Amino acid sequence: MFLDCDRGCDFDFLRREVTFVNWVRDRLDAQVQVLVTRRQSGAGQEWAFSFIGLEDFAGRDITLEFNSSSTDTEDEVREGYAQLLRIGLLNYVADTPLAAQITIEHEEPEVAEALVATEQDDPWNFWVFEAELGAEFEGEQRTRRQTFDGSFEADRTTEEWKLNIELDGRYRERKFELRNGRVITTDTRNWEASGEVVRSLGPQWGASVRASVNASTFENQDMVVSAAPGIEYNFFPYEESSRRLLTLTYETGVTRSTYEQETLFFVTEETLFDHMVLARYAVTQPWGEASSSVTYSQFLNHYEQYRAEFSGNLEFRITRGLAIELSGEYSRVRDQRFLPREDISDQDVLLQRLALGTGYEYELEIGFSYTFGSIFNNVVNPRFEGRRGGGGFF
Repeated sequence: MFLDCDRGCDFDFLRREVTFVNWVRDRLDAQVQVLVTRRQSGAGQEWAFSFIGLEDFAGRDITLEFNSSSTDTEDEVREGYAQLLRIGLLNYVADTPLAAQITIEHEEPEVAEALVATEQDDPWNFWVFEAELGAEFEGEQRTRRQTFDGSFEADRTTEEWKLNIELDGRYRERKFELRNGRVITTDTRNWEASGEVVRSLGPQWGASVRASVNASTFENQDMVVSAAPGIEYNFFPYEESSRRLLTLTYETGVTRSTYEQETLFFVTEETLFDHMVLARYAVTQPWGEASSSVTYSQFLNHYEQYRAEFSGNLEFRITRGLAIELSGEYSRVRDQRFLPREDISDQDVLLQRLALGTGYEYELEIGFSYTFGSIFNNVVNPRFEGRRGGGGFF
């Protein structure tokens, strides 16, 4: 068996718990490939385990789903998907001599539970809340940094509606002692409150309304208030979104901005009308996964100012043991109306206190990996793992 779950699965745990199969490192050596995808649900995540039959089991494909709650511990989550894995593998074990060695047990619940929860069953009415507070302190002999942040999020997800409310804030202060003993202190602050309501309009349509209020010293924003309705069409049914997605989104709205310093356009406050078009594609297949998006936004009352963005990601298995990972993003920037009119000092540039004017932004990552040797991957031995340094994909 080959498990294709790059993120979220506890591989060591599964190899310890599911011992009636031989785990292999490459799908070309497997009789069964299990492709795991996840998507956010109302109170947690929906895990989809797609069992793909290979060699003698070709054509015998099934998909099983497991829902984890945001209140579940990591152990409860991994116990849940481990059980799902066992159940799915029985579809193939039944045709092997190993079937005679499998024992199936059933635990009768003390109280019968409904298989599908309804609003009447849930005292929280499908609302999920999460609050976070954090502080970070770092220092050396001549430098100090402290960061305080907090957030609050409330979500409610049903088949017809999706509601989201978020509050976020961060304060960061840094101090530097120069050679002459002078101390430079710099700080940045930003906060945002936002809300969104999404209405399902059938298996391939959705509509939304979002609003936000935010401020950022880095972007010279004293207060920005915006609201925008939108509509989205998915060329595939949304129920297939864990495996493939092709959406076209359009939004138009209004933004009221006030600035801490006078901008390049000689204003300290203004009202802007804008619109945005987003095309997004994502697919997860046995060979890997790929995604890309194209976004174009423009001010309607300053049509010469716009932003065009393209991003893409590819994780592809070229051949046995050889994989490539590519990701990139490029933006054509013509919409920085928040830039202050006065020249930014060299000190602010070095300390990254204020955003700089630019005509473009880009980011590119590329990596290769090649694995060879034994095809089997059954043994788990965690001894002395704590002494290993952090690693990365290359």
